[in-house]
Amino acid sequence: MKRWYLIFTLAAGFIFSSADLSAHGGTYKGPGDTVPPGGGGASPAAPSSPSSPSSPSTPSSPSSPSTPATPATPATPGGPATPGASPTTGGGDALGADLSTWVFWWEFNKDRFLNLKAKVHGAATVTDGAGPLAGLGAGAQVANTLAPTTPQIQNIIVPALFDLIEKEDDRDIATATMIALAKIGFRADDARKVFEKHLDSPVQEVSETAALAYGIMKDEGAIPALELLLRDSKEGQSMTGGLEVDLRTRTFSAYGLALIARESTSEEVKQSVADTLYDILVTDDSAIKDIRVACVIGIGVLDLTEPTEMVRKLSALLDEQKMDELVLAHIPNAMAKLLRNLPAGDATRDATIDQFIKILNNKPKRKTMVRQSTIQAVGMLAVAGDPRNEDIFDILVHQQKKGKDQQLKHYTAISMAYLGVADKGKTRDDVTKFLVDNMVKSSTPYEPWCGLALGVMAFMLNENGEAISPLVMEATLTKFNKTRSPEPKGAYAIALGLMKNETAKTDLRVALEEFRESQFRGYTAISLGLLNAREYMGYVGEVVDEAKRDPDLLKQASIGLGLMKDRNAVTKLLAYLAPEDGTKPRLAVLSSVATALGFIGDKSSVQPLVDTMGNDRLTELGRAFASVSLGMVADQGAMPWNSVFGEDLNYRAAVATLIDQQTGTGILDIL
Repeated sequence: MKRWYLIFTLAAGFIFSSADLSAHGGTYKGPGDTVPPGGGGASPAAPSSPSSPSSPSTPSSPSSPSTPATPATPATPGGPATPGASPTTGGGDALGADLSTWVFWWEFNKDRFLNLKAKVHGAATVTDGAGPLAGLGAGAQVANTLAPTTPQIQNIIVPALFDLIEKEDDRDIATATMIALAKIGFRADDARKVFEKHLDSPVQEVSETAALAYGIMKDEGAIPALELLLRDSKEGQSMTGGLEVDLRTRTFSAYGLALIARESTSEEVKQSVADTLYDILVTDDSAIKDIRVACVIGIGVLDLTEPTEMVRKLSALLDEQKMDELVLAHIPNAMAKLLRNLPAGDATRDATIDQFIKILNNKPKRKTMVRQSTIQAVGMLAVAGDPRNEDIFDILVHQQKKGKDQQLKHYTAISMAYLGVADKGKTRDDVTKFLVDNMVKSSTPYEPWCGLALGVMAFMLNENGEAISPLVMEATLTKFNKTRSPEPKGAYAIALGLMKNETAKTDLRVALEEFRESQFRGYTAISLGLLNAREYMGYVGEVVDEAKRDPDLLKQASIGLGLMKDRNAVTKLLAYLAPEDGTKPRLAVLSSVATALGFIGDKSSVQPLVDTMGNDRLTELGRAFASVSLGMVADQGAMPWNSVFGEDLNYRAAVATLIDQQTGTGILDIL
């Protein structure tokens, strides 16, 4: 199944659906047209499985013909040159969307800031109409009232999922249900049998999902099998029932291995998987670059206790420049992630900073996407009390002022935020002044990036028990109120929420009513949720009620209510699943409702979703959406499983198995 998502072209401010609408995926996160022609395409479709039309630049995996098509705005075609390679801009697409806008960074990184499940499943504030809890009084706290219970998961959700996948052979149901079972993790032995059964499916999407599911379930016992698949061994070929393991299945196996090893308590397991991924990285010669990109990204998330040797190996590859730009572009971020926990003065870390500064100074000359990644990575290397922080600050300022690539210049803002969090002294003051000055005075698209960066900085400082200056909050609120353009105004709205700027609540509420642009209203609802502005729950609820024809706003506003722990949010969403007038909800609405219910994760949605999933009068796709939602509600992980891959990613260096705008078949497209 092609994983459904609303391809929400956030930079352009409009929504359009993919040609194949399916239940497996979620919200569009990034610019799919950044996959260069021939660079990151999926493996060719098998002739036995009819496939839907796809972009010439990113061939899609096989697709069942049963998925209903919906009218779609044509996807952005790949150009003859690698996007982002222009010497003067970060790149706009053929539709005029600016792919360097702040929105894309937020969509890839928002999970750690929203942390929605932890907020919803934590102590819940009881509101009027809370049934038997109402007698506790306004503002009473009840621990874990919203989280699904273990008996609900074990006795209701999991049996229903197994029952569905046993009775139905639809690809949407198969893929959605395997991912849901993997997230939940109960009855692991039975789940393994389901995954194994589907590995040799003639439908490529089903096969690759089965391989990935082992990783999502964090099943260390599956490491040998995933390695066999990744290496395209005879045993792996036998498991998939073909003459070779499909390149997409191999790629998904690499991501699965990384997920398992990251969560392992065994350093030996982590190192073994790291060695396997590195070995494939330097020996793979397949036609597409997806496998090598997956190996680099996978290595970067492994959280190795002793990362020095691996960083040196990656450093050598970066210096040699013998690999494709798309692969090299992910190496700086992987190196920085591996080195994040090393102390000031570490020799490998210092050498890496020197290497990154040389790359940013373009000595020797480097490709644009590699330099974009390096500007992200150098900020991640800042640590407390390190004199090298001054060098990092200087190179960030230089690149923002003198750099020719707009995306690189914009990434400097987030790196500044990381630097400001790490350094408590003069550097933090310099960073704060730099970001505030550029937010207030620059009169360029860099302004909203600086506002967002200040919000990120404030959020991270708050997590460390520190606080950003009240003057920064005041300056951001002033900028929010003065800005009339919805796109940058949305950045300041998110920043105010991240800052916990209580004084901004009323202004956000007024703007939510005054501005009718959908994207802005969605982000403002999220901001009010981050501020726990429960006094405005009623109005945000009205926004949800009015968003019948605006699925993305429906989802965003519902998530805002979820952040406020409004029990009525789930009630409103459930009403969309089964309208009182008996009409069937539109597919786009159904998908947004399922997504929002999953993100909120309230136990009261369990039985209605189980009923929806088991209703054979509904389409297979509608039932698959319910399966997706149940998997999210009962997910044992605190964060979405794929957020680790999207965090601090240079999404401009995309391949089809990572992000796919047209088909939604990348790992970051899957809910």
